[in-house]
Formats: sequence, structure tokens, C-alpha cells
Amino acid sequence: MRAKRSLLVWLFVLPVGLCPKAAHAGGGGAASYDGSVNFGAQVLRLDDGCAFLDGKLTSGSFFDDLKRIDVSGKLEYKKRGKFVTEYPDSVTTSIRIVGSQCAAALATPPASIFDGNSYAVTFQVEWKEGMQLRPAALGRAPAHCVGYSSVALPGQVATVPSITCQMTVESKGVPLLDHLIVSVFGGNGNRLTRLSAAP
Repeated sequence: MRAKRSLLVWLFVLPVGLCPKAAHAGGGGAASYDGSVNFGAQVLRLDDGCAFLDGKLTSGSFFDDLKRIDVSGKLEYKKRGKFVTEYPDSVTTSIRIVGSQCAAALATPPASIFDGNSYAVTFQVEWKEGMQLRPAALGRAPAHCVGYSSVALPGQVATVPSITCQMTVESKGVPLLDHLIVSVFGGNGNRLTRLSAAP
């Protein structure tokens, strides 16, 4: 039996490239979905700098035309006229972290994430039902991170590091009412934030 994994650590060199495109808006608060469910975007003001985080949850065409309906205070889901109660066999998370420009005192990328030409990030994934959390199992495909750096800031020359990490999470039998929680830790082991996504 394959061991379940819920915690990963990556340390890579940042190749020079362009910052990735931002995830499109919409998702969690909407009644219908267009291929993905978004994690809420966040700006983190940390002791050692700033970072912008966002991400999305996808699974082939599963979220295409998925609709959430409130029936007398109870949420139900329909896709092409049929009721859907569970996630597909697996979902893919894509989390983007960008060294952000904040207030002048916190204008540098946080050293707890970005260190010169490398970065260190830890993720923990869990399913949340109501107030209860349980570990989520990662799929067989290895998690994958890609790093970028860019000098494209309006009116100034500065390096803005960025990473995008993807991982597949097993979701067979998980109710659509459950949230996928991704906790993000810096290289020093401190939790930076928690992201949540659910249709």
C-alpha cells in the first residue's frame, strides 16, 4: 500500500524568466465555475519582507459548468443538469508566491521564502469539513515548482522573485462541501498563511 504524503519541501534555483500570469478572478463566492476554483489572494506583510499569494484548484473539465445552488439554506451542486456530490478522483492545486512591493519599510521579498537565487517553501494539505481537519493524500505525480525572476516594475529597476508550485491531491469520495486547505510555511518552518478553496 502506498504511503500517504501530506507535507512537502522544495529548494530550487530561480531561473531568469517572466512572472507568470495572474490567476483569473472568480471562483469560491460565485454560483458557477469556469474550469477552476480560486484560492483567495493574499498579501503577506512579514517581519522580513512582503509576499503576494494566490492560486487555483483544477481537475480537467470537472469544474466546467459546475453550478452551486442554495436550496433552503443547503448547498447542492449540478453539472449539465445532474446532481454532483463528490470531487473527482484527484484535483490539482497551483499556488503562486511573488516577492511583493509593500510599504517602504517592507519593500523587499521575504528572506524566509526567497534567498538570493533559491527559495524554500513547505506545504501541508488537508481537507476541512465544518471545523474538522483531516490529512489529504497527495497523488503519485511528484509536486513541481517553477521559479522566476523579473525586472519589470513600473518606474524602477528591481528583481521580483516568484514561484509557482503544483501538486495533485487525491479527492475520490470527498464531499464537494469540503474545503481543501493548503498551509504555506517558509524556509524557517514558520507558517506564513493558510489558503482555502471549495466550490
